[in-house]
Amino acid sequence: MHQTENNNPIEAALNRLFSTIDALSAKIDELNERVDYMGSFVGLEVGEEGKTEHIEPPGQLAGLSFDVLNKLLPAKDANSVRSYFLRVLSLFRKYIKAIIVFGSSKTKTGMTSTSDIDVAFIVDDTDIQKFTLEQLKDRLFTKMAEIARDFSDKIHAQAYPLSEFWASIIKPNPVILTLLRDGVAVYDTGYFVPIQMLYKTGNIIPTKESIDSNIENAEGLIMLAENVLTNKLSLDLYNAIVAAGQALLMEYGYLPPVPKEVGKDLLAIAVEKEKVLTREDVERVEDVVKWFKKIDHGELKSVTGDEFSKKQKETKEVVDKVLGIIERLREKKGLPKPAVDKDLLRPTDTNVDNKYLKPTPQ
Repeated sequence: MHQTENNNPIEAALNRLFSTIDALSAKIDELNERVDYMGSFVGLEVGEEGKTEHIEPPGQLAGLSFDVLNKLLPAKDANSVRSYFLRVLSLFRKYIKAIIVFGSSKTKTGMTSTSDIDVAFIVDDTDIQKFTLEQLKDRLFTKMAEIARDFSDKIHAQAYPLSEFWASIIKPNPVILTLLRDGVAVYDTGYFVPIQMLYKTGNIIPTKESIDSNIENAEGLIMLAENVLTNKLSLDLYNAIVAAGQALLMEYGYLPPVPKEVGKDLLAIAVEKEKVLTREDVERVEDVVKWFKKIDHGELKSVTGDEFSKKQKETKEVVDKVLGIIERLREKKGLPKPAVDKDLLRPTDTNVDNKYLKPTPQ
C-alpha cells in the first residue's frame, strides 16, 4: 500500500520550529566559541602576584572579549566598559580596527578604586579626506570622551588613526610602544595583536632615522627652552616694568612715554617731584630695559636661570611698589583701587614654538 505524506499542519509547524531552534543553538554555540577564544596577546598574565592566569591569543577572529574585561577590571567597571565598547562599535564598527586597555588597569601598578580606565582605539582613517590628521584626532578624542561620559567617569579614551599607528612602527613612537608593551586587545580585527607579537619577540627595531629624529627633537627642545628664557621671558619682564612705570606717570596726569623714556620721566616726576620712588627704583627700571635691549639686538645671546631670577625679583618689587602707590593715591581721591583679575592673567598656554620667539617690544 502506498504511504501517504503527513499533512498534519500542527506537526509540520512543530518540525519547522524544532529545526529553527536547532539552528539557533548551533549559532549560539559558534558565538560562544568565538567569545571564549578571543583573548589578548601571547603571554598576557593577569591576577595577583603569584597567582597568574594565561590568556590565549585571539588569532584571526574579531570579537569583543568579555573574558578579558572580567579578568582586568572589577565587575562593575567591566560592565560599564563593555557597554561603552558596544556603543562605540555600534556607531563606528566600520572604522574601529582594535580596542586596547592599557595603563594601571592592565599592569595593576598604582591602581586604586578611583584610577582611570585607559582605553585606546585604533581607527581606520585611510578613506577620510575631509580633515587633517590632527583635526581627525581631535574629533575622535572629543567623540569618544563624549560617549564615555554616558557609562563611567573613570573611562579615559584615546583614539589613534591607523596611519599614525603604522607610522609609529616604522618610526617608533613612545606612546604607541607603550600600547604594544602593556596593552590588552579586547577587540582586534587583525591589526594590533600581530604587531604586538612582533614587538614582544624583538622584531620591531628602532631605525637610524628614528634615533636621529629623537635626538634632533631633544636638541630642539633644549634650544626652545633656552630661547623661551632668553627671549620670551625677558620680554615679559621688560613689558611688565615699562607698563608699571607708564601707569604711575598716567596716574599723576602725564601721557605715557615710549619705553626708552620711562626711566627719565620717572626720575623727574616720581623721584624728584612727587618723591614716591627712589633713584634705586628707577635704576632697576632702566636696568631691565637696557638688559632686554641687549637681548633684542643680539648683543646678549643667553641668560642664566640665576640672572633671570634676579631680574624677575627686581621687576616684581618695582611693580608691587607702583601698585601700592596708585592704591594710596586712589584712596586719597576716594576712588576704587585698580582691579587686577589675577585669574584672567594666569598663564594657560606654554606651548611656544621657537620660530615665533622673536620679541615684538612696544
